[in-house]
Amino acid sequence: MENSHDETMAHEVSAADAEKSAARLQQLANAREALKSSGKSPNELSMASRNLVLNWIYRWGYSTATVIQQLLNRTSAGYASRLSKQGWLIATPTKSGHPKAYFTLSASGLAEAERQASELLRYPEIDPYRVNQSNIRHNLIAQVATLNAINAGLAKGYQTERMLISTDTQPLQKLPDVVLHLSSGLRLAIEVELSAKWERDLDQFVLGIIQSLKIEDGIPPAFDRFAIVSDSQAILSRYSAAMQPEATLKEWQKNSRNHWESIKSETIPDWLIRKVDFHLFSRSGDSNGSSD
Repeated sequence: MENSHDETMAHEVSAADAEKSAARLQQLANAREALKSSGKSPNELSMASRNLVLNWIYRWGYSTATVIQQLLNRTSAGYASRLSKQGWLIATPTKSGHPKAYFTLSASGLAEAERQASELLRYPEIDPYRVNQSNIRHNLIAQVATLNAINAGLAKGYQTERMLISTDTQPLQKLPDVVLHLSSGLRLAIEVELSAKWERDLDQFVLGIIQSLKIEDGIPPAFDRFAIVSDSQAILSRYSAAMQPEATLKEWQKNSRNHWESIKSETIPDWLIRKVDFHLFSRSGDSNGSSD
């Protein structure tokens, strides 16, 4: 009986190995076909992939192996490490271990990204330890949401927060984590919220969204729609309730003692909730952006 059981297990393992081998052969065949149909040499395709990664990290500040894997639509997550070994990227371990490491541009990578950029951006991450590791997961969720929209054909372009800083946004407008330029022509601002805001912080958050979406004195709004993304349904429900027409919004200012105080209240405009979407970021999506 034991021999029969061992033979069955060996057969199952052999079958699994055969399936993996067949899958690798199919991937290789697909890659060769893609190379043939592209009309580019292997070296040209390699440079295109490298430049795509450099530009992505230049715009976002940093990324991870799995996000880069999704960016390039590859089957393995080893490409970022390869660019690191070639001197284009710097891999820095995280304190938490999730993800294992984040990748920033090296001096050579930054020089190449700037050479190809249509607009120059500040890049403080040239010192990898300037990265605020407590914000890594927040940033990666924004990256994955952007890639999901692009890969689904919903967006044709994007602007990260650092790209928006150079534009003429008004002080009261909410500066989102990323703006997607949708295929429909609309500008969708995305804000990732992983911890709940309360009282003044929530009021100012909502006020910023109102200022960013409203038409005033014939001047078009900064964005056409807002999307709030969170991994907490409770946060989404709370924010949705705060943006309903019957909800009250307080305006705040500092008094003579430098303390914040409410100076007036107003009702949320009826149109706001129709221009804001709420999306629950699933754990499966999280694994795409925050594991290595």
